[in-house]
Amino acid sequence: MRKNCSDNIISSLLDDDLFLKWIIEPTPELDMFWENEMNRDDALKNNVYTLKDIIKNIKIEEPALSADEKKLIWEKIEQNIGRDKVKKKFFLKRWVQAASAAAIVLLLAGGYLYISTNKTEIELDYASMLHNHQAAQSGDISLILSDNKVVNIQKDSSQVVYDDKGRINVDSEQIEGTENAKPSLNQLIVPYGKTTFLTLCDGTKIWVNSGTKLIYPTVFDDRKREIYLVGEVYLDVTKDEDRPFIIKTNHIDVNVLGTKLNVSAYNDANAQSVVLVSGAVNIKSKELEGSYKIYPSQMFSYDIASSKADIQKVDVDNYVSWIHGYLMLESESLDLVLQKLERYFNVSFIYDSKSLNNIRVSGKLDLKGTPENALKYISVAAPISYKTNGEKIKIETTSKK
Repeated sequence: MRKNCSDNIISSLLDDDLFLKWIIEPTPELDMFWENEMNRDDALKNNVYTLKDIIKNIKIEEPALSADEKKLIWEKIEQNIGRDKVKKKFFLKRWVQAASAAAIVLLLAGGYLYISTNKTEIELDYASMLHNHQAAQSGDISLILSDNKVVNIQKDSSQVVYDDKGRINVDSEQIEGTENAKPSLNQLIVPYGKTTFLTLCDGTKIWVNSGTKLIYPTVFDDRKREIYLVGEVYLDVTKDEDRPFIIKTNHIDVNVLGTKLNVSAYNDANAQSVVLVSGAVNIKSKELEGSYKIYPSQMFSYDIASSKADIQKVDVDNYVSWIHGYLMLESESLDLVLQKLERYFNVSFIYDSKSLNNIRVSGKLDLKGTPENALKYISVAAPISYKTNGEKIKIETTSKK
């Protein structure tokens, strides 16, 4: 029974283009994907390692093979992996598929294994990767390494810095075990009430707001620089004309070369936005036709419910001031302001969203104190009162003064 199970897993892996691409052309993203898959299934892990051991010393060539040669190759593969019950129709199926795809021929034990693959861009399920590590999030900032080791960072506004080799320093102290680390994907989870600062291996600087999760490689490959975001970040992207920098969310892709911008993409928000400080960026989405280009002092916003996009001129200070510890508000909906304060201070407000949605506030709001201090300043300009009730703060509207 175990033998049949192993055969089925190996057959499935050999028929999986994503697995074959990982074996032939590994990337940090694919490394992270298959590590997550193996961590969920010990049987899969054992068979993955078996196949990798067989193919690890391969050489790429492109000979023309006869049917008899192909049969002989498959018999050698069967001997190596113990698959004495492999169905020949699977072997023929692979060759039929390969006839219409780009060919890669692997030298193996004196013969050749012909594997079909294609150059289509692989879309990784970043959201699934984040979900697998929800349990790692605590009151501390969590840095999750590729081997699922969790480094808890207790200090607020810490600095996490990667050098060009992928070695990690937190507040100038090197993380043990990353001295000779292979390129891989890491995750940074910043809970509500905390912020942090991240420097990527290419020198790109990222200010990470409360309630944010990031996936990024320890070392970028030579084709592109790609990260995945849930939450809010301000980026100062290092210019590299040969490798575009892509910020992916669950709804939009932001493509830049070198620029400064703010990206907000919280899961509980009604919209996602990109505010550009300098440079130029292109934005696209599977849900939108074409791409959108914005310039400095412009904001692209995507309404999730209607799947509609909008571009408007804005005062960028109103959207990036949080990195300096305050909010610049210009006729901002009080409902949205309270949402920001809940994330920043990690508190819960009790209020009627509809009654506050029409109240607009303007001015500079200091975030360096307590949530009560922030509400005190707001109550001077807006018709509200507040009262602490245990761990929650109740907010009500009052008559206009």
